[in-house]
Amino acid sequence: MKSNLLIGTAIVAMATASGAVVTAPSGYIYSTQLLGSDTQSCVAAGPGGTFVAVGPGFTANAQSVVFVRESGDARLVASGFNSVADCAYDAANDVLYVTDNADNADLGIVSPFAAQTGDTIFAIPSASTASALTAPNVELLPADSLEDAASVAVDGAGDVFVGDSVGGGAGSVIKITGGVPAPFVSGFDFTAGITFDPATANLFVAETLAGFNVQIRQFTPAGTPVAPDPLVAPTFAVGSYDLAFDKDGQMLATGLFGGDVVSIDPLTGTPTPFISGLNFATGATVDAQTGRIELLSSTFASMEEDKSLHRFTPIDALVPGKGSASTECVQEFYGIDAPDSKTATCVDGGPCDADGAVNDRCTFPIGFCLNVDDPDFSDCESTNSITSVEITAKPFSVGVAEASDRLVAALPLADSTCFFSEGAVVPVKITGSGDKKDGNGKIKVKTETDAGQKDTDNIKLVCQPAP
Repeated sequence: MKSNLLIGTAIVAMATASGAVVTAPSGYIYSTQLLGSDTQSCVAAGPGGTFVAVGPGFTANAQSVVFVRESGDARLVASGFNSVADCAYDAANDVLYVTDNADNADLGIVSPFAAQTGDTIFAIPSASTASALTAPNVELLPADSLEDAASVAVDGAGDVFVGDSVGGGAGSVIKITGGVPAPFVSGFDFTAGITFDPATANLFVAETLAGFNVQIRQFTPAGTPVAPDPLVAPTFAVGSYDLAFDKDGQMLATGLFGGDVVSIDPLTGTPTPFISGLNFATGATVDAQTGRIELLSSTFASMEEDKSLHRFTPIDALVPGKGSASTECVQEFYGIDAPDSKTATCVDGGPCDADGAVNDRCTFPIGFCLNVDDPDFSDCESTNSITSVEITAKPFSVGVAEASDRLVAALPLADSTCFFSEGAVVPVKITGSGDKKDGNGKIKVKTETDAGQKDTDNIKLVCQPAP
C-alpha cells in the first residue's frame, strides 16, 4: 500500500525467502496452483475459479486481473493497473471491485497519458465472463479520488467499503452506495484489511499503528464500535494486510512478519497460529460454498511462492463416498454436498452451481483429494503411495477428464493433495412438452495403492431445475 511505504520498506528488509515448508493447519490439505507471473495482493473466489492480480509491482499499466480456472487456465479480465491493493467479488451482482493506489505522480510520470488512472477503485461488471477490459473504462470513482486506497469489501446489501490508509490518525473506511462515497468510520492510522462477519454483518478493520504493531477493531452495520474496543489490542503477534472469515467463523489475518497467518476468535480477539511457512502472506479469500482458503504470498524475490495460489482445503468438507472404512481415506471428493455420501443435489443457478448462471445445467465444482488424513477413518492408512487412478463421468465431462489426466500424470502420489476440475456438468432434463425435471449424472473413482489398497467411490449428481 502506497501510504505504507515505510512499512513496506521494513518488510522488504526483514523478510527474505526462507525456503520453509508450508504447514497447513490441522484439518486442511495444502496444494498450490502455479501461475505465470508474480501475484499482487488481489485474490477473490469466483464462480468456477479465482480472480487474481498479476504483474510487476508498482509499475505503470503493467498489472492485470486474471480469472484462474481450476485447470490453471487464465482469462484476462482487465489490464492497465499500476499498484493493485485488493479486490472483492460481489457474487450477487457479478461485479469485481479492485483498488489501485498509484497514479502518475506516485510513479514519477510527467506525461498525463502514460498511466491514465490510479488512486481509485474500479468496478468490473459481468466479472465472471468479462474479458480484456481496460482499467480507465471501469473506474467506479474518478482517478485520484482515493489516494491511499487499500482493502475493499462488500456487504450484504451490495454497498462497497474501502480502507483509506492515510496514516497519522487520519485513516478511515469509506462506504460507497450507488457510486457515491461517504465516510463510514475513521480515526485509524494505516487502515489495512477489512472484512464482514457473515454471522453478524459487523465490519472488522485492521490497522498498522505508527510503531508497526497491529490492532483490530469491530463495528456494527451502523458504524458503532463493538466492545471490546479494540478487539485485538496493539500487538506484534498479528498481521494487518488482509482479513477473511473461514468456514468455522474464525477470522484469518495475513501480513505478519515471517508469513504466518493467524486465526482470531471474533468474540474474544484471541489469536492462534494457523498457517506457517509462507514468507509474507498478503491477499486472502475463502470460498463460501466449499470453505477452501486461498492465499497469495511474496518472497520479494520473484520466486515460485510469488507466482502461486496457495490453497488449503478443509477435510471435514470432503465427501468420502461409500465403501470400507479401511480404504475411504485413499480418495475423497471436493466441492459437493452429499450428506449421505451417495448423492449430491444442486439447483440450477444456486450457490452449488459453479457456472453461477441459470442455464438449464449445473456445474458441480468437483475435485479429488488423495491420501487424506481423515480423523473419521482412523483405520485407513493415508501414507501409502497411490499408483493407479481411474475416473469416469456420466455424462462425459471435459473438466473431469482434464483433471483426471493431470492426476494420472502426477502418479505415483504419496503425499496428501487435491486436484480440482472445471466441474462436472449435468443438464436438467427437458421433456418433449418443455417441462423441466431433475437431471442425473454420476462420477466413479477407482484408486489403488502400492500396498494393495483398493478404493471405489461413486457419487450421484442431481441437477434440479431453477424454481
